[in-house]
Amino acid sequence: TIPIYLGIDIGSTSTKAVLMATNHRSNRLLAGLYTRTRGQPVLATQSLFREIKEIEQKYLTQFEIIGTGTTGSGRKFLQKILNADYAIDEITAHARAAYELNPKIDTIIEIGGQDSKFMRVHQEQVRDSNMNYVCAAGTGSFVEEQANKLGYKVSEAGPAVLGIQPPRATDRCTVFMERDLNHYLSEGYTVDEVLASVLHSIRENYLTKVAIEGSIGNTVFFQGATAKNRALVAAFEQRLQKPINVSKYCHLTGALGAALSLLDQGIGETGFRGIALHEKTINVTSETCELCTNHCKITLADVAGEKVAYG
Repeated sequence: TIPIYLGIDIGSTSTKAVLMATNHRSNRLLAGLYTRTRGQPVLATQSLFREIKEIEQKYLTQFEIIGTGTTGSGRKFLQKILNADYAIDEITAHARAAYELNPKIDTIIEIGGQDSKFMRVHQEQVRDSNMNYVCAAGTGSFVEEQANKLGYKVSEAGPAVLGIQPPRATDRCTVFMERDLNHYLSEGYTVDEVLASVLHSIRENYLTKVAIEGSIGNTVFFQGATAKNRALVAAFEQRLQKPINVSKYCHLTGALGAALSLLDQGIGETGFRGIALHEKTINVTSETCELCTNHCKITLADVAGEKVAYG
């Protein structure tokens, strides 16, 4: 039986979980799990719980969860669903994980599926930050969409374009980017050159609209699953003329930060509903709220007779 902290990062495009032994100073990050959200955060979380149960069975062990933390865009909703102990905002979670991985960190680049973030950090504290959640041009979803259009899986996009000199495309918005890409294809540029142009546009969009380029420090972490794209990392290094650090846990740093925050808070008892939640049917319905003229679409989940709403 292993006492653990469970950190969950519920994002718009992916849901992540980290199992961390309570004695984290011994580097006891036991497991990390990653799946697509697909607009169904409850089902995504249940699928991760199912995987955790399979890990227990495979290794003949039992995880005693003594604290559960959530982060990401769905953190408050999942906190209610799971009866989690703590919810932490994404920026704080990413900074906490980065500091744990390298205490010398001073700058964090984070490009998520549908938003991007820039953080300056000093001794674990976020000094300032910026977040772009309006324009899709600088996000991982745009990279994946364009890679698929050009015949690549997103995992193939980085290796395919390393070392290629791309034509310059606009970084203003997705509409103009796509216009330029189609123009270059019609002009006879190769698919690889056009894909490289996508990555350069993503970089320029981030540095002009999200980051404060003049304040980027010397120990820079690139976090989020997008950081697994080696060519995009190289594009940032080329432009900034400094090394960009990418942890092997880059896609899990939000969940890791949520788990570490439980340790910081000294949480030792939990109200968590349990991993067995994956065996339960959680009815999810939708309704339109009539309380004001916005008429928002609200999603309702029924957990053990309790109604939880989000939207």
